[in-house]
Amino acid sequence: MTEEDRLLLIDLKENTQHLFGLYHQLENENRMLQKDLEALQNKIESLEQERLELGKKNEQLKVANQLLSGTDENQDAKQKINSLIREIDKCIALLNK
Repeated sequence: MTEEDRLLLIDLKENTQHLFGLYHQLENENRMLQKDLEALQNKIESLEQERLELGKKNEQLKVANQLLSGTDENQDAKQKINSLIREIDKCIALLNK
């Protein structure tokens, strides 16, 4: 083996080691990003659930506000309540089958 071949082989070995180092570094970074992604997805699910709950509470407050306001909106509130009662009655009927 000539001196030039030996130097090329050493250079190739160093480059290979460098590439493996970069590979492992990227692998670790990818794992960290996957964990971050999973945490963010969980947070999104949690916030979406909270948003839905707040939307329901908002609707309840609107109905309560309409009931308390002594205006024509009382009729709308009563209709909404009657509609909800009918839905509940349907659910109970389905459960009794």
